[in-house]
Amino acid sequence: MDKLLLKRVKPSLLNLTLAIGVTFMVSACSTTPNIISREDAVLRSLQDYEAMFSDLPAIGHTISLEEAIARAIKYNLDNRLKLMETVVAQQRLDLLDMNKLPSLAANAGYTVRSRRQASSSLNLGTGVPNFGASTSQDKGIFSADLQLSWDTLDFGIAYLNSKQAGDEVLIAAERQRKMVQNIIRDVQYAYWRMLGARGLLESLTPLMDEIRQGINDSYAAQQAKLLPLEECLDYQRAMLDIQRQMHGLQRDINDSRIELTALMGLPPGFDYSISDSIKPKTLDLENDLPGVDELRKMALTNRPELIEEDYKKRIALLEVKKARLRMIPGIELFTGYNYNDNSFLLHDTWASSGYRLTWDLLRLVSGPRAIKHAKSTVELADIRRMATGMAVVTQVDVALHRIKQASADYDISREMSRVDNSLYEQYANRAKFNQQDHLSVVEAKARKLLSNMRQAVAYADWQSSISQLEISVGYQPGVLLDHTVGLEELISQVSDHIAEPSLTNTEGFYNAGRTAENLDYARGYERGNEEVKALSRIK
Repeated sequence: MDKLLLKRVKPSLLNLTLAIGVTFMVSACSTTPNIISREDAVLRSLQDYEAMFSDLPAIGHTISLEEAIARAIKYNLDNRLKLMETVVAQQRLDLLDMNKLPSLAANAGYTVRSRRQASSSLNLGTGVPNFGASTSQDKGIFSADLQLSWDTLDFGIAYLNSKQAGDEVLIAAERQRKMVQNIIRDVQYAYWRMLGARGLLESLTPLMDEIRQGINDSYAAQQAKLLPLEECLDYQRAMLDIQRQMHGLQRDINDSRIELTALMGLPPGFDYSISDSIKPKTLDLENDLPGVDELRKMALTNRPELIEEDYKKRIALLEVKKARLRMIPGIELFTGYNYNDNSFLLHDTWASSGYRLTWDLLRLVSGPRAIKHAKSTVELADIRRMATGMAVVTQVDVALHRIKQASADYDISREMSRVDNSLYEQYANRAKFNQQDHLSVVEAKARKLLSNMRQAVAYADWQSSISQLEISVGYQPGVLLDHTVGLEELISQVSDHIAEPSLTNTEGFYNAGRTAENLDYARGYERGNEEVKALSRIK
């Protein structure tokens, strides 16, 4: 009876033990997501804030245009991002270069058997066993080897991958080149808008109060029927329209300050002022620029977007070579040194060398399709580059038209400002002798301020249109500015850049030597080297 019970219990215990073991293994393999705590988020935010705003000027500091551009180049996070992308692309290239080296592998291990590896032999002619079971291997064996191998096919693929990674580095450098000039343009535009409206904003608030009071007075005159209804309503609508336009211009100018603050890498709401000691750029379309066809050709030659497309085509061409290379056999050369402590061996150490042929025969089937696909990618690159070229040429014409339009708009706004200023003076003089009603004086004063604000915005648009033309033809002397130097030295470089007439510095166009210098910086970037400050914590 006990034996029968024991037979029934043993399978149950075995199943229970197995179930417990499986449950333990499953629970051990499960992963619980690690949620970031609020304390970690707060600590990270403090560290980021310190890194983002690491070199602040004194409160109320007066910033010149040269310093604004220098700070944007040195501290702007978008520019740092593009620089870091170039560094990462260069480091990826360095890693891929290592794939071209032979493979050197060291292996070691110990193997033990529960029973000896024994065997016997049979005489096939007589069908009689030759002898009893025998062995030539210990129950426990330690072995080690060092193998050096090199595959010609893998080397060829690794070489082409490195070439493609090199082109990716150059693409990243071109994107950073474009980013620098866009930053310079945006800083100049925001700076000019702030400068033009700086004196006007101080008188805006009291004038808005006067406008509101004038509207209220008009309502009162309407209720008392002191003036015709149509006259009151026309006046109210005119003043409300001026008020709406002033609110819009005030919002745009305030946005310009916020944008300039962010471009310079300063905290939002940081207290600073701007300097008016700035020399504007002028550009004579008839005498300072070559012909339109020449400008279009310059754009097709120098624009970073088209240089980038050239590199993308080279990457696509290399993809064709890779597809062809994968169809041919590879030769693997290998050599190595081996050790085995099996006591039955006559020699426990030995060297071995040889070669083997490897060929993926299925590549003969898929290879032609891969080549066709790669060739289509090359054709796609050509079409994409020409489409980009068409957009670039169009941008040149648009930039030229915009300069003419911006110049004409500025001339008109300047004349309107002159007229409205004179008109206000006339109304103000009449009001002194009670020859002009107060409501008309307030309206004239509002139109005067509105015209002056429009003149400031039109002037900023004109200066921005000149910068946009430089960008449209690929003229980017901003790449000559070195973000690694100190702020004062960088300000001096920016001052020299601003003083140059447009399109005169030949190094401001596409320059292979300057690109090589950017790559040297990317190669020398070391996060652990204190002499090379990390882009994430520039001081």
